[in-house]
Amino acid sequence: MSNNWNPENEQQPPQPDWQRWEAEHGPTSVEFPPPGPPPRAPVERPAPVDIETARHLWWVVAGLGLLSLLLTLIVVNGEREVFAQQLVDDVKAQDPTLPLTVDSAQGYLTAALVVMALIGIGFAALFVYWVKKMRMGKVWARAVLTMIGTVTVVLALPQLFGFGVDGGAVQIVMSVAGILQGVVAAGAVYLMHRKESNAYFGDASKR
Repeated sequence: MSNNWNPENEQQPPQPDWQRWEAEHGPTSVEFPPPGPPPRAPVERPAPVDIETARHLWWVVAGLGLLSLLLTLIVVNGEREVFAQQLVDDVKAQDPTLPLTVDSAQGYLTAALVVMALIGIGFAALFVYWVKKMRMGKVWARAVLTMIGTVTVVLALPQLFGFGVDGGAVQIVMSVAGILQGVVAAGAVYLMHRKESNAYFGDASKR
């Protein structure tokens, strides 16, 4: 007997009849529908003229606010020694045992100015976000800007009645900036609440 093994002598398993299987059970492959067109980006709805004008007025309000902040920082930094000495005197009048010197008071004032500048920049960025949302028709953003505009107008009234009293050139510039800021904010609030603007915000809230 030969010990040589030949694979051709082995019985091969029967091959599946796919044509018969498909005829009895249906197709074996799953056909996917052709991909459709890509989804379209939502089209931004044009805002009324009053809303666009209000948006530009709010940019002016933000610019005047940053100008007032810059002038305040310049004035306080220029008279830092005077403010530091006043702070030392006030602290000693309340508690003479506190070891506060003029140099340490100036350091505190410098840190306070840096914090004030950071807060102003952060608020300006947040203000830009609110204005953008207002332009998109968000009712809550209009409410926030209306509240800010009302406060701005109220704060501008004392500067209007006390304009030019006991103030130098920088103080006059700050007063003018504050008055203009109040006037522009009042105009922006008015435009946001006109008839076409109300309809725009009403339609936007339904989307």
